Order: sequence, then structure tokens, then C-alpha cells
Amino acid sequence: MKIASVKATERFDNTEFSNQVVDGMALSIYAAYTCPRCEERMGFQKRNFEDAVQQSRTNLAPDIANHFDEFAREHLGRANHYLDWICPGCGLSVRVYLQVWVGGRHGDSGIDLATVIEAAPQPLPTIHP
Repeated sequence: MKIASVKATERFDNTEFSNQVVDGMALSIYAAYTCPRCEERMGFQKRNFEDAVQQSRTNLAPDIANHFDEFAREHLGRANHYLDWICPGCGLSVRVYLQVWVGGRHGDSGIDLATVIEAAPQPLPTIHP
């Protein structure tokens, strides 16, 4: 299985979520992922990422999730929190790793989308009669 890794900013239109107010305005609670294979756009909300931090479960097939876990251990260091899915347009398996932070002024906290890993489904073997 070939796994590719890219910065989250290459796939998402928003990668920062927090309860901070900047210049009197709250940061966006929405983000959209664009698939590099089929250009399908998937929308997410801040809550999706917050829920992923609270739950340690995958939405991928066990063999793919295991490959992603192994890749993360080897290449991403302390990547613990993630959200994953399968692109409805082309079947690409996708996982985004999350960085949770706390601190700053007035109890600020947030989640940053850090790294996206993707793996295309294996093509079925061609059977010749």
C-alpha cells in the first residue's frame, strides 16, 4: 500500500479551530477537504475534530487503519489524535492528524489540523479468460 503524506493546508481550506476571539471575531468553525484524486469536497465542523479527540476509533477498514497507524509511528512522531474517512467520490482512504493545544489568555484552547495521509484503494487484479 502506498501512503502519501501532505501538510493539512494542502487539502483543507481551514486548519485552525479555537475558542479565541481575534479582533472581535471568532474563528471559523468550518473546514472543507478537497480530494486530490477526484476533487470531491467534504465539509467538516469544529465539532467533528473535537469529537475525534475524545474518541479513539477509526472509520477505515482494519488493514488500512493498521497501515496508517504504522506510517504515523514511523513518520509523524507524537501523532495521537486523528479523524479518518473514505472519499465518497473515489474511495481514497484519508486521515488527518490533529494537534490539540491549551493555554494562552483566558483559558484559550484549540485544535490545529497538522498532517493528512492518504492511500488509494488497491486495484482489483485483472482476470484474463
